[in-house]
Amino acid sequence: MSKDKKHIIGGVLGGMGPLATVDFMSNVISLNPIQTEKDHIHLIVDQNPHVPNRQIKTSAQRNKISSLLAERAMKLEAAGADFLVMPCNTAHMFADAIKKVISIPFLHIVEETVAEISRYHSKKTTVGIMATSACLESMIYQEGLVNANRNFIIPNERIQKKCMQIIFFIKDGRDIKSMQKEMKQVAEHLIAMGAEIIIAGCTEIPLVIRDNDISVPLISSTEVLALKTIEFASGKKLKRIT
Repeated sequence: MSKDKKHIIGGVLGGMGPLATVDFMSNVISLNPIQTEKDHIHLIVDQNPHVPNRQIKTSAQRNKISSLLAERAMKLEAAGADFLVMPCNTAHMFADAIKKVISIPFLHIVEETVAEISRYHSKKTTVGIMATSACLESMIYQEGLVNANRNFIIPNERIQKKCMQIIFFIKDGRDIKSMQKEMKQVAEHLIAMGAEIIIAGCTEIPLVIRDNDISVPLISSTEVLALKTIEFASGKKLKRIT
């Protein structure tokens, strides 16, 4: 990192859930090709697990979550953050509300993940989406993929229910090692339906399943956001393994 480069600070809207936020920060550390300790990324982290459940049922819940996330974003900017990230895919339903109240860049996990596929997996046209039910219902991934000229596949109702159970087992602090086989079954369901590549579109998913666990590429939204965080803060372009 150049000594003359402005010291860039990243603000992290975390805690949704806590393990996923810690995994994101671990990725920021492990994926950064540092020469000295000072090359690590300066992060201000708001690890708040008290944001209401993003699986929204009412407009009152939606308004409460939107208001809380916007308030936290403003506090991170006031604390010195030069840009913001949020390692929770579902919470990106509220990205516009966040961006309205800040004057610093917001790195959008969904947009960056879809762009990663377009950039590094351009021949993969049919994308399976593993995400929470609220994230799928919001259509943020589906719309992003359609805009990128990709087809998408989502799990059927039974398999999606299984996916949600696994995600909330992880969020609730259960034994996540036992969840790997079941999450792999969700991915295999999408592959059987024709998915050529799969998005781990919930930051809990990469905690239990990795790229080498399945027969098609698995794109971790956590890893993508970590890479973009490093690139934005350091000015370095990082190599990808494709």
